[in-house]
Amino acid sequence: MKTNSIKWGHQPPSPQSIIWKHITFLLFLFVFMSMATVHAQKIVGYTPSWLGSANDIDYDRLTHINYAFALPTASGGLQAIENPAKLQSLVSQGHAKGVKVLIAIGGWDLGDGGGNDGRFNTLAASASSRNNFVNNVLSVINQYNLDGADIDWEFPEPVNGAPDNNFTLLMGQLSTALHNQGKLLTAAVNGSAWAADGISSQVFGYVDFLNIMAYDGDAGAGHSPYSYAESALNYYKGRGLPAAKAVIGVPFYARPSWKGYNTLIAEGADPYSDYFNGDYYNGINTIKAKTALAKSQGGGIMIWTLDHDVQGQYALLKAIKDEMGTTGGSGVVTLFQHCDYGGYSASLNTGSYTLGQLQALGVANDDISSLQVQNGYQITMYQHDNFTGNVLVKTSNDNCLVNEEFNDDISSVIVAQASSGWSATIEAENWTVQSGTQTEACAEGGQNVGWIDTNDWMVWDINPPSSGTYTVEYRVASPNSSGMIQLEKAGGSPVYGSRSVPNTGGWQNWTTISHSINLTAGQQQIAIKALTGGWNINWLKLTSSSGSRIALESQKSHINHPDLRIFPNPTSDYLEVQGSADMGRYTIYDLNGKTVSNGHNSPQEDHKKIDVRQLKAGIYFISHSKSKKVLRFIKQ
Repeated sequence: MKTNSIKWGHQPPSPQSIIWKHITFLLFLFVFMSMATVHAQKIVGYTPSWLGSANDIDYDRLTHINYAFALPTASGGLQAIENPAKLQSLVSQGHAKGVKVLIAIGGWDLGDGGGNDGRFNTLAASASSRNNFVNNVLSVINQYNLDGADIDWEFPEPVNGAPDNNFTLLMGQLSTALHNQGKLLTAAVNGSAWAADGISSQVFGYVDFLNIMAYDGDAGAGHSPYSYAESALNYYKGRGLPAAKAVIGVPFYARPSWKGYNTLIAEGADPYSDYFNGDYYNGINTIKAKTALAKSQGGGIMIWTLDHDVQGQYALLKAIKDEMGTTGGSGVVTLFQHCDYGGYSASLNTGSYTLGQLQALGVANDDISSLQVQNGYQITMYQHDNFTGNVLVKTSNDNCLVNEEFNDDISSVIVAQASSGWSATIEAENWTVQSGTQTEACAEGGQNVGWIDTNDWMVWDINPPSSGTYTVEYRVASPNSSGMIQLEKAGGSPVYGSRSVPNTGGWQNWTTISHSINLTAGQQQIAIKALTGGWNINWLKLTSSSGSRIALESQKSHINHPDLRIFPNPTSDYLEVQGSADMGRYTIYDLNGKTVSNGHNSPQEDHKKIDVRQLKAGIYFISHSKSKKVLRFIKQ
């Protein structure tokens, strides 16, 4: 970066001037870093040669445009670009708005009408044709003043069970050639694991990012549900793709009809729904939920195609851009108005949020039904303002708080790094004993349990370190919505709870569901029973801190000793507890529901001093085993 010198004359600069220069520089650096953070999230739109006009594209809401398609030949050549006037206009208008324009090479059928990757297979198998192809790609990029190339070799096939080495070689050569000229290299890849086994993880280092086509899962409900985006993202990241390079693809069209979103809306479809007259599509709610997922766990959103969108308030591109720009930036927790990540949303970074602060971010009181939490973080939700009332702690996504009895019941929250509570993940196939199930290869790696029918069951050994409330999470997949899991102690009693299994769009389209249960400490066996079958399970996870609940100053505090009180509050050293008779043992919890201190109140005195000097400054709760009352206090 070139800077201009400042002439100070013969007088040395004053201290005030020097301070002001430093402040100005810091402000500039802050603005620059903020801009860099915003632009790190990509919004990539495809537009084809045969559809739409360059003048109709909303460049202000995009970071990249891919022009589809240039078609390769078997010898490494490229056929003439179709509709070059549109491409030239895209480059002119896009560059004027700071949008990068790439040429997409290949496509599903390569112009042959049937998913034929034959020409890619042939050209990549020969060093001379690979060289020819790389040179022709550079020639087209330079001819049209493009910013790079997007390779749409959609189905590289495994060779003897290993990734396609020719695909790896081709992408390696392209990476060297394009990056040496400051150009981008991206690739469109299939969102399903079964169709991506031919792609080596070595390719992840060659590309600037991957456009993950999480659509066309099937011709119906499995076309492009939220769960498909989630499983596709997890698959590629699980294989080593950096989150910043994982761009989630969304469709602006429906299956099975292939109608564009604009056509569906013109016919009367609900822009917020995902189904109309036999067609499955992505409406605004699902598009925003996927964008929130991309923003919190990936590198952006990709669209096929821009030309299927509408103008105005129901534009899907507007929904994407609005979600990318949600107040609070790319926060570590995102709150959603409705279950399954629907309705409005708000993104939160670490910190404490009273009701007034939540409302300033657009969150209404008692209006949140689902949430997404980045790994390593947690959210503590409170029933009432100022961090009072019943509490629920979450360290992972929850698609419906109805199951936690915490739906539309949030008035204040605290977002923080996750505490180190006990957790245990159990692979479903590692059962101690089972009845009626089978295992199979899992798209997320290893095996999962399937062929689950009504009344089938599995048993596992667990050893919780303490008695209390735990969150149990299930990693499940199902092509229908009739499944039901029941968790119980081995033998059938007690029953800890049940959870319905949602339609995820397929047997290998995975999602996580959860609920809170109460467990006793020590070695024991738990069992899953299928109240209704028709689902697969990959693993289950028990966590002591996530999902822990404490009844705080609510109707659950039915008082055996109504005169129980604590003082002084706040306190810096001792807390006095006053009440009648023997109040039993006391327990002090932190904001996460974790026990930080305990002891016993003597029956010989009607108040007791409790030493809290060892506690860090903050908000705590104290409960008594006999009074059943929980009170809040502040340690200064």
